[in-house]
Amino acid sequence: MTGETRATTYHAVTAVWGREFIELFLDVCVPNQLSRGNLTALPPGSRYRIFTGSADHAALATTSRLDEVRRVLPVDVVEVDLAELDPQPNPNTYKMMTACHRRAVADAAPVDAALIFLSPDFIVAEGTFEALLLRHRAGARAVMTANLRLSRESFLSEWAQQARTQPAPAPRDLVALAMRHLHPATESCMVDAASTNDFPTAVYWPVRAEDRLDGLLVRAFHLHPLLIDPVHRMELPRTTIDGHYVTVACPSPGQSVVVTDSDELIAFELTPASRVVGNHNRRHGVSLFRLLAVAAKCDAHQRLQWDRMIRLHASQLDDRWAAAEGQSIEFARTFARYRTLGPVAAILYRSLKRWRRRRAGLARTVRWTIRNAARSLLRAVRRPLRRRVAYARAMSKAFQPQWVFKRIARSTKLVYHRAAKAGRLGLKRMRRRTRLFRAA
Repeated sequence: MTGETRATTYHAVTAVWGREFIELFLDVCVPNQLSRGNLTALPPGSRYRIFTGSADHAALATTSRLDEVRRVLPVDVVEVDLAELDPQPNPNTYKMMTACHRRAVADAAPVDAALIFLSPDFIVAEGTFEALLLRHRAGARAVMTANLRLSRESFLSEWAQQARTQPAPAPRDLVALAMRHLHPATESCMVDAASTNDFPTAVYWPVRAEDRLDGLLVRAFHLHPLLIDPVHRMELPRTTIDGHYVTVACPSPGQSVVVTDSDELIAFELTPASRVVGNHNRRHGVSLFRLLAVAAKCDAHQRLQWDRMIRLHASQLDDRWAAAEGQSIEFARTFARYRTLGPVAAILYRSLKRWRRRRAGLARTVRWTIRNAARSLLRAVRRPLRRRVAYARAMSKAFQPQWVFKRIARSTKLVYHRAAKAGRLGLKRMRRRTRLFRAA
């Protein structure tokens, strides 16, 4: 089925499960989305759809914290078999998310609705949905955005102070707040980072003002499709929606629009600071060779996205941004010069990853073997020792004399006390008889 007609209604889609994400979604994200220019901007006929598992369906369907959304849009809480793509007892998070998005796309196809893909940990700026709709009405079938990760705990501690009065700040205010709480995975993709990332899907050039970070210039291969009005509506995502789904749903590159200025719209993703997303401290900065390996797995749409420079800024664009753009262009030229090495790099890192897994498996096997051998040896040594100790105790007990010092001393003392007592009683009787004889 091909969606030749453009959608006039929208399904705002969120996949959420688990107590941690549900609380974050209801307490932070829902009030944020109810701000001016967001959910209220969606036209009549649109719906707010929440996809979850059987364990959380009843709680979400009956909660009163969605009543404010119900006053704006119809709310559907849809139960999904989260193991649809993975028959294992505990499917991983990405496959669970894909199962929810497949159901969302399939449900939107018969009514020719466009989809706004949200997340239970998204924070958006004021007017984000309104800007999405303007892009869609201008002809875009997919709107791609750079949603950077922020450290959830530190961000929410500062967010709580202003959320009551301003649930969705203006884009520049939100960027200024976000720059103070970047996640370690985000920082590891900076060109001058103190750490690095094993899977750099993006590169960031920092723009600083004195002692603070004023913004980031972004080039990325994997952008988030915040809005999709599929041309091929029956094509369902096979992996996460920031993978190859946009290429399948909207084949023409001209149908996809990349938002290159945060003043238009912006969203961020809140991730626990302790969560490792490919970042580590083995090296410094972005590895060009690893970036080539990532590019080798990208489709035509994603390679075109890399050519667009995205500016996330908290103030006016000035000479600092021009300098960052110059550095970005030079980096892109170097990258293009070595792009043909991408498939080789991909094979190398894939082989390296397999080798590390096998080495880790071999190390576990060796540790298990050594531990079991040590236990067996210890048992073999302990058994005769225990037998020797038991034999020695038995022999000691067998040859132990029956009359020991304490027993002899106790008997002697008893005999002495009895003799002394008998002597005292005899002396008393003798004295009594003597007194009676004298009295007579």
